[in-house]
Amino acid sequence: MHSTSPKPMGCVGRVFVWTMIPLLMLFTAAIGLSLVAEGFGARDTLAAGSAGTFTPLEQKCGHRSGCALRGTFVSDDGAVTAQGVDLRDAVEIGRGDPLPGPIAGVRLDTDASRPTAYTADYSWAGAVVKGAAFAVMGVVLATGLAVGTVIHQSRARAAVDRGQHPTR
Repeated sequence: MHSTSPKPMGCVGRVFVWTMIPLLMLFTAAIGLSLVAEGFGARDTLAAGSAGTFTPLEQKCGHRSGCALRGTFVSDDGAVTAQGVDLRDAVEIGRGDPLPGPIAGVRLDTDASRPTAYTADYSWAGAVVKGAAFAVMGVVLATGLAVGTVIHQSRARAAVDRGQHPTR
């Protein structure tokens, strides 16, 4: 059986790998933390947000995922009205489905930078779990890439030290 020795990475390869590792960690941490923040924001909104009715006016559909609803929110007491509100709901609407009628029992997020309404059945805990899992997955992948790179490089250096020629 012929054993081949690994080829050491060149300067460009090392720079690329060791640049991508922290970028991978930062990218997945940012996405994960934004999902966690969304989940906790939904929890707070469901506990203390203005209650009212959401009236869907349009749906935006992704290429692969379901459709999101955007519309108007009016609080039960009529004191709060918001346009361009995104709805977070446990029920998914598919492409081509008709717009539903007004949805009662919805709570509006009081943060003006992101007008979002949540139905009572929205799972804020699911968003928190997905976000935490995404962030952890990034750390695990980056750590695996770092460990694999170090092992590869040490085996390549050992092969060169033993006088073996790396595979081309």
